Amino acid sequence: RLCLQCNCPDISNFRGSRYLRSVLLGTNIIAQDIPLLCYSPSPSHWTKPTHQIRSSHIISAFGVPFSGTRMKSDEIPSIDQVFLEVPSLGTLKGISLNGKTCQYLGIPYASVPGRFRRSVPASEPWENGNWDGTRLGPYCPQPPRDFYPVPNAPRPWLDMPQADEFNCLNLNISVPHLPADQVKNPLPVMIFIHGGAFTYSMNSSPVYDSRILVESSASKFRRPTIVITVNYRLGVYGFLAGKDIETYNSSHGEAGVGNYGLWDQVLALRWVQKHISAFGGDPKQVTLFGQSAGAVSVHAHLLRGEPLFSSAILQSGLIRLCGVLSIDEYQSVYERILQALDIPIDLNPEDRIERLLSADSSALTKAMVPAFIIPVVTSPLCDDGVFVTGSIPSYDEYYTFSVPEWCPRVMIGDATNECIIWNKSWDNICDSPLASGEDLTVPTAALTLAKMESYLGSPKARMLSEIYDITSDTSEKDIFTKLEKMTTHGLFSAPIYFARQAAKGSVFAYHFDVPSPFKNAWGGMAHHSFDNVLIWGLLSHEMPQSYAKVSEYMAEAWIRFASGEDPWERHSESGKYKVFGLERTILTSKNDDLERGHQIWDKLHDLGLVADLARLSEELCLRRRELTQGVLVSSR
Repeated sequence: RLCLQCNCPDISNFRGSRYLRSVLLGTNIIAQDIPLLCYSPSPSHWTKPTHQIRSSHIISAFGVPFSGTRMKSDEIPSIDQVFLEVPSLGTLKGISLNGKTCQYLGIPYASVPGRFRRSVPASEPWENGNWDGTRLGPYCPQPPRDFYPVPNAPRPWLDMPQADEFNCLNLNISVPHLPADQVKNPLPVMIFIHGGAFTYSMNSSPVYDSRILVESSASKFRRPTIVITVNYRLGVYGFLAGKDIETYNSSHGEAGVGNYGLWDQVLALRWVQKHISAFGGDPKQVTLFGQSAGAVSVHAHLLRGEPLFSSAILQSGLIRLCGVLSIDEYQSVYERILQALDIPIDLNPEDRIERLLSADSSALTKAMVPAFIIPVVTSPLCDDGVFVTGSIPSYDEYYTFSVPEWCPRVMIGDATNECIIWNKSWDNICDSPLASGEDLTVPTAALTLAKMESYLGSPKARMLSEIYDITSDTSEKDIFTKLEKMTTHGLFSAPIYFARQAAKGSVFAYHFDVPSPFKNAWGGMAHHSFDNVLIWGLLSHEMPQSYAKVSEYMAEAWIRFASGEDPWERHSESGKYKVFGLERTILTSKNDDLERGHQIWDKLHDLGLVADLARLSEELCLRRRELTQGVLVSSR
């Protein structure tokens, strides 16, 4: 809720740029500011001159309450307008920040002809031959999140965008503002696919603002680079599949079903290939990088095989991370959505899909929460045999991971505490439900062991419990730590380890061990997504000075990689990989990094348990069996 006086419930109504500026600059909000953000039908409290709103009630781009970082007035960049002619499109207006980075925002690359349809390239030229790239573009509707461990970086010069199901496919392009005599060759390009479990976030999220990374690429690292962030469809809008939808797609001449968000990304990559030269970029030197669901996306594009980029970075994720369902399995999810919308399942298929197509966007967005069961709603890919020809690789097939000839340079890595992201999914192995305001579950050893045995059977469950030292006497504190470690191994570390082993000298490998300094439930952990904070550099002023060195090292490594250089030694037969730590960053190997877990992963391989651990971890974190049973449970 935005307003403490009227408790207006609809967070999607927030628009107030004056409100945003007031909070971030540390000034008070008075009565006349409130109508910009509160659409209460009876705003009697607007007449109260002392009425104020707390910064914690700003809704961030992550869909969670803004955590209250502020920007001093002397830290706000000077902003000037810039103009760029883009052949076949027209004149593009953007902004220059301190004369160092030019940003062109909200550029449409595709349009959505209808719900559950493949997007089509955006019209050319722009209407009236102009595009205003000084404003952030709309993002895909998404359910709210009640917790995110990273504060937002302040940007008081930009208004927050609106959610729009049909107009959310846009790019933000950040370009080094360089004198003409310094630009001798086209610049390397980095395209970022954001994470968020294929359900949350957007390219306009403050943590992904490219201005610092782009400015540093030129001024600090002497390798000026263009950075692009992509909006794509999420949740049911981007990934829902089912037999009715497959028939509907076929009626429009579209093969396959689901994965619309991935098809959106394809059009974004093609747009960049066609137009990036107008921005000074080199279409032959494009690095596609993504984190979490973004890394899943990068892997999917590698498997699909269209050479739209020449290098790739996969941060914390391979293709199956967010789940992969067959069309038959997705039918159960489809029916859960129908139930959540009170659409009778016994209607004929034509009526069912018609009712779903006409459902209000806000209702459809809310339906995701009960339908997908887990608190962090996670949208699986559909193995439709079309986006990835044949079938998506199983956990057993990560041993065959290979780098295609058209993309010979791949970086791949993980963080120490990845599966903390799904810890609230473990509420079904807790003695009591998570209390309001708590952000970490308290699983019990007895229920964890019972879940393992019911899913894997006694022999395999016993072997895994011995490997991870889980016994009936394990304390609540220790079971949480061991469960997080086991599921991180199952969904992230072990699959990535075997993938990089299979690729041999074709990849650059890393581990991320830097603990978060932020004071919340995940503080002190090298948790999922914290690597983004250090690479993009927007929150340097919010962290201790000791984080500056590793942040700069990571950012430079990513930029050097995009420029075609080796950021460190390849993961060859010697098995070398980089470890990013707070105290030191080193190049090491599994023989010198005994605490990492390699011995466990090798033992799992020898026992034939790698895929079993992955599937168990998927069950614990994504609750796949419940999701595909088709019986709707009440929302929590």
